[in-house]
Amino acid sequence: MLDELAKFAAALTDLTRPVIHQYFRQNPDIIKKQDNSPVTMADQQVEQILRAAIRYRYPDHSIIGEEQSNHIGDAPYTWVIDPIDGTRSFSCGNPLFGTLIGILEHGQPQIGVIDLPMLENRWLGQMGKSCYCNTSLCQTSSVRDLASARIATTSSTLLGDEGRPKFERLAAACRVVNYGGDCANYAYLASGWCDLVVEANLQAYDIMAAVAVVTAAGGVVSRWDGTPIHLDDFDGSIIAAASPELHAAAVSYLSN
Repeated sequence: MLDELAKFAAALTDLTRPVIHQYFRQNPDIIKKQDNSPVTMADQQVEQILRAAIRYRYPDHSIIGEEQSNHIGDAPYTWVIDPIDGTRSFSCGNPLFGTLIGILEHGQPQIGVIDLPMLENRWLGQMGKSCYCNTSLCQTSSVRDLASARIATTSSTLLGDEGRPKFERLAAACRVVNYGGDCANYAYLASGWCDLVVEANLQAYDIMAAVAVVTAAGGVVSRWDGTPIHLDDFDGSIIAAASPELHAAAVSYLSN
């Protein structure tokens, strides 16, 4: 069943890419949601396409998305989708945004798709199997110590007042620090192009796909306190690391 779901999830991006290309750098109207985050017509249309395709194929599966209310089905599978992760980048003409499609079984991430449509790169990861970028097998880097690590986060302000100083101490111990990137950071981590991604104050739709992608590529993913990420008790924090040693070092900085 999971092999079938993975193949279908990857194919969904063939439906969403044309819509995103249609709106990109065309100055679509930007609406502010109640939490002051931006949304565009592209976000809304892409989520509608994803939901319609999933419900047609798997009507008994649950769906959690960013722009519409949750659909609860009877099956043990839940789709967690973010039509455009990085709407700020998208609305400013920056191509580093993506579509996230995660599939959970009993609340545990199993399959993840990170599609960067403007770069024409799609990462597909399945727990217990492997991760591919298009047709190339992905593997996280072999970095094991912070002094050699390249760390990324989307924005220090999104870490919050409590999380920011913890991140800054961790980042000071690393070789390279990069800001920006949204979901692309997790894709790059899976491919071995960076070594550590740390974020906080996220929603489930921001991260569930990335958990499967990074783990399938050989990485280690958890909350800041070191516990696994599960839908029912996700606290909004994430450490994604290329190796167990790097993960343990990051937890020591962020869990206290």
